[in-house]
Amino acid sequence: MTHMKFTSLSAAAALLAACLAAAPAFATGEPDAPPAAGRHGPDGDHERGPGMPFGHVPLHRLKLTEAQQDKVFAIVHAQEPQRREYDKAIRKAHEGLRELGRADGFDEARAGALSRDLGQAVAAQALLQARTDAQIQAVLTPEQREQLRQHRMRGHDGGERP
Repeated sequence: MTHMKFTSLSAAAALLAACLAAAPAFATGEPDAPPAAGRHGPDGDHERGPGMPFGHVPLHRLKLTEAQQDKVFAIVHAQEPQRREYDKAIRKAHEGLRELGRADGFDEARAGALSRDLGQAVAAQALLQARTDAQIQAVLTPEQREQLRQHRMRGHDGGERP
């Protein structure tokens, strides 16, 4: 695997892990609640924060009902044990690759195995996130889905634009 591909894969893995880590905090937020400590509010550029499903749309902006919040909470927390396992596998692979890079002799076979482990964990984690997003999407009303689509069209989540 080339250095560029490895760096890109590592960055993607780190970004995905960071995104997944904060999902529970945003899934149940109140519409008018002040931003969490260390986060900017609606007037700042960091209102979306990491870990929100749907490419960084704050679910509290969709004004979820209490029943929807409960369902989202259950969905997000049901995937947490598996997400944690993927996080550990990613961290272990990164640590192993760093150690190999610093070693006196480079073990190509071991580096390849660790890289494959990393790739598999990142892919599994991405699939888990996509599945979680789809489950949460199913909880939303058509109006909330439209708000989500509009948010994406405005480019607030780095998603597709027309």
